[in-house]
Amino acid sequence: MGNLKFRFEKFSKNNTLLSILMVVLGLVLIIWPGKTLTLATRILGIALLVGAAVSGFSWYRERGKSGESFTSLATAILCLVVGLIVLIATKGVISLLPKLIGAFVLVNGVINLAQALELRNAGQSSWTSSLVMAILTILLGAFLVFFSFSAMQVAVMVIGGVFVYNGVSNLWIESRYKKTDNTNK
Repeated sequence: MGNLKFRFEKFSKNNTLLSILMVVLGLVLIIWPGKTLTLATRILGIALLVGAAVSGFSWYRERGKSGESFTSLATAILCLVVGLIVLIATKGVISLLPKLIGAFVLVNGVINLAQALELRNAGQSSWTSSLVMAILTILLGAFLVFFSFSAMQVAVMVIGGVFVYNGVSNLWIESRYKKTDNTNK
């Protein structure tokens, strides 16, 4: 039982350090969401270039020996091209994902609008609420398409807020646990 208590105390110290780091990271994400996105995207680009180098080296070492050397070469070329695109067009890469999601939501909103108008033609009383929801869906989709960088910054800030909350709640619970542990001695 004593060994388990020692392990839990060690976990508790690591959890406290992790919680503090989580709060700090969360605050960084909240205060500098754009710079954080840019840095993370550049790190991804560098990682892809490293992957290209590793795959290229693997291809060079294994060329002519098996069919897998072609896979290594293809992977190297793909990682190189994507890595360069990510590093050269960082802001475009950041804004691409929300634009794609926004386009999907926008098309869905247009379909919802057509359905709401069909409900009106069918004499359904719920057509007005369906119309309002369809218009809201269209507006949200358009927001993601036209203001994708802002949407990504807001998403990063929300993630940062979750990190801060998680870190603070961990620290608070840990402090309560330590108080309980001290009173039981």
